[in-house]
Amino acid sequence: MKLSFLDEPELEFGGHNRHIDIRQGLTLFGPLDALDGQPRKIRLGIVGTQQTIDGIRQWLERCKNGIKAKTSRQPHLFPDFPGCGEHSPFRAEFAVDDGLVRAISPRELTRITSQSHYLALAEGEELLSNEVQAISEKGRPEVVIVGVPAALIALDGDEENEAIAEFKTDEDQLAYETNVDLRHMLKAKAMRMNQPVQLVLPQTYDDNAKGKISRQSGKRNLQDEATRAWNFHTALYYKANHRPWRIVRHAADLHCCFVGISFYRSLDQANLLTSMAQVYDERGEGVIVRGKPVKLSKDDRQPHLSNEDAFALLASALKEYRGEHRHLPARVVLHKSSSYSHQELDGFNSAVDRQGIDTADFLVMGKAFTRLYRDGNYPPLRGTMLSLDEKTHLLYTRGSVPYYATYPGMYVPRPLKFHIAQADQSPRQLAEEILALTKLNWNNTQFDGGEPITMRVAFQVGKVLKYVPEGGIVQPRYSFYM
Repeated sequence: MKLSFLDEPELEFGGHNRHIDIRQGLTLFGPLDALDGQPRKIRLGIVGTQQTIDGIRQWLERCKNGIKAKTSRQPHLFPDFPGCGEHSPFRAEFAVDDGLVRAISPRELTRITSQSHYLALAEGEELLSNEVQAISEKGRPEVVIVGVPAALIALDGDEENEAIAEFKTDEDQLAYETNVDLRHMLKAKAMRMNQPVQLVLPQTYDDNAKGKISRQSGKRNLQDEATRAWNFHTALYYKANHRPWRIVRHAADLHCCFVGISFYRSLDQANLLTSMAQVYDERGEGVIVRGKPVKLSKDDRQPHLSNEDAFALLASALKEYRGEHRHLPARVVLHKSSSYSHQELDGFNSAVDRQGIDTADFLVMGKAFTRLYRDGNYPPLRGTMLSLDEKTHLLYTRGSVPYYATYPGMYVPRPLKFHIAQADQSPRQLAEEILALTKLNWNNTQFDGGEPITMRVAFQVGKVLKYVPEGGIVQPRYSFYM
């Protein structure tokens, strides 16, 4: 066994400037794709009841002038939100177009919610999606904000605010989530319209609103207002097809394509899983590719692809990458949530060879049950790496963070486990990339993410794709799923 430590990866912001912290980097240098001397205007539409519309508009106005951070001994963890506008960190104005605001009828909402649960859920989704479509057809804003009414929130099985949600790390949930969910039904419908949406619960803009009660602590989870403002506006900026930051690419680095392969269960809960690939470059510009359904073997309960399906899925992913970037990568890094069968390795390697790609690294990603301890009351430092052997390694992507001067999590962190099925790079180089990829999370500006983006989005994408029928429109951009 060998213990080592990785430095916190830097990110690149405007003007090719670098910083390890997302919020400080944006404040000092602006977003990666900021326009010189020319602030952007990001047009927003809103759907909701008159009450939720008023609440969202008032909070957006309040955010323009900045939000003071809560009192804390960790100012790097809880910074002020400096505001939004021409001289804000985003160099952009987030403006609601008065002509693109649609209020839901209270009488119609009462009629819908008086029905049986699933009928009310289906008609509630249709009511919201019709209003989103009306806005999109009229003026197509960059993002439509959906202020979910309290009556429809009560129908939803699992409250989760997109701007403040923590990623669920349960591996079974990652692969097999099957609950019917209003938000993901709506996102699947919005893909047909080519319209990004941002769902918002009342506790985002109203401190007095009732938030979700944590199953673990029994308390209501609600971030401080300045953090909510940071996360909310970052998500809007990304959904408007802009890039706030990227991981640093050095001059000697090969052009790399990061691919996550995972599976999700069909909506009818049949014993079928569908494969998907999430494809990213260092800017976090990602495309989503849906593969074919697969059946679980009686001898192996982990899902696996056939040789032909593995080849087709990775070939499709590389085709999408080329269509997005106008060139193929020189290197492919593949992260998978289950072990590789011989057929999968043959299929993936055939796809890489067919495209003439020079280098490929194939890793299995998952949570470890092994934990490390250090003196004192704090967990190991983020970036701590334990190599169990040449193939198997543990990496603390969550842990104590010197920049924050604390461990910012609520529960004892579990390290990430990665197993090398095939690699041209060293384990340390692969671990450094994984740590950097944890910082590509457009829903959260706290940089110590637990999973690399290749695996983080698998959970969310699968929850949306299960509502898209075979042959339905699958938008390639991740902004339609987050």
